[in-house]
Amino acid sequence: MRKPIKLHWASSKPNFGDMLSPMIVQRISGRPVELASIRQCELVAIGSLMQRLRKRRWRRLHVWGAGFISEQKPCVMRHHIHAVRGPETAALLKRDPASLVLGDPALLAGLLNESLFKLPRRQRITVIPHYKDKDGDALAHLKAFNPGIQVLDVFSDPMVLLDAIARSELVVSSAMHGLIAADALGVPNYRIILSNDLRGGDFKFRDYYGVFGITPPEVAVTSFQGELFDRLIGEYHRPGLEKIKAGLLQSFPSEL
Repeated sequence: MRKPIKLHWASSKPNFGDMLSPMIVQRISGRPVELASIRQCELVAIGSLMQRLRKRRWRRLHVWGAGFISEQKPCVMRHHIHAVRGPETAALLKRDPASLVLGDPALLAGLLNESLFKLPRRQRITVIPHYKDKDGDALAHLKAFNPGIQVLDVFSDPMVLLDAIARSELVVSSAMHGLIAADALGVPNYRIILSNDLRGGDFKFRDYYGVFGITPPEVAVTSFQGELFDRLIGEYHRPGLEKIKAGLLQSFPSEL
């Protein structure tokens, strides 16, 4: 049996994006993956984890697609930076974004089951609230104005979530990795703000969408029926998506 990769990810909650990290690393590396503390790991990948590395100077870690959670003082890190989530994270590392591979590795979620790309899209609208939003008034309001929508729980099994996203015509999400997974599968999607409770505010969204050279595409809490639905589907675009996926795949630290 090949030696496991010691990967650090946010593990206090079974959150969708965090749980994709070991799954995607295992799929690409062909090796088992084990959860390791930030002190004992050799790799960090999906997630807003870079601030955890600021003072970790005892040895060099591998970074593949992680990002910062919020604006903070720029710093220089001696870690092996193979890719970061976006240009905002690159700037906080005092690096030229053009010199780095940029993108969130969750964009490679389709590799976990390539039949996801072939599923019929029979669910018209799917909503993915951040776990802090799932019991809020804004979500209840959204459900009232959109009968028949599907609401997903980000603590569900990641493969179940990917299957549901792949079967959707339109995804609206306040959870960033709901949006990224939809991009990974080519499903039109838009951010919806259901509260002001997210740590770091808009930073990670600007960071992620900066890879495509676009501002975070958002919609208000409203009805998505009729002409608006058709317009949202028609306006969806992610310039350079396949090139970004290829860059992430090629930049994976095979030397681990």
